[in-house]
Amino acid sequence: MVAKKKWNYLEILINDSLWTEIESIAANVGNKRIAEMTKDLCLIEAALATDKIVISLDDNTARKFFSEASVKIDELKDIVWVNPDKVDEEQPIEWLRNGALKISSVIFLRNFVAGCC
Repeated sequence: MVAKKKWNYLEILINDSLWTEIESIAANVGNKRIAEMTKDLCLIEAALATDKIVISLDDNTARKFFSEASVKIDELKDIVWVNPDKVDEEQPIEWLRNGALKISSVIFLRNFVAGCC
């Protein structure tokens, strides 16, 4: 991908205000939540700096926690989080074949309910 120049390097700056908001929300729950969310916050920062898409298998912790935080943090509401293992529920293969453009409301962080799909 790099040799064919199909790779785009981006310098993504740390979003200090987002980190502060996430750490504040997570701190109300506990240290485990802080650790889980800060571990995956780079995925959110990359999504915000690019196409607002996260593709991850992590539904039970990261997706759930960021979904809950999206109630208080507007920046997170329009992040699309796709779990490639949820073939029937989220149809990730079909979504990609269609250019990842048509977005089901289920895969927005603001609409995610843990265990629903």
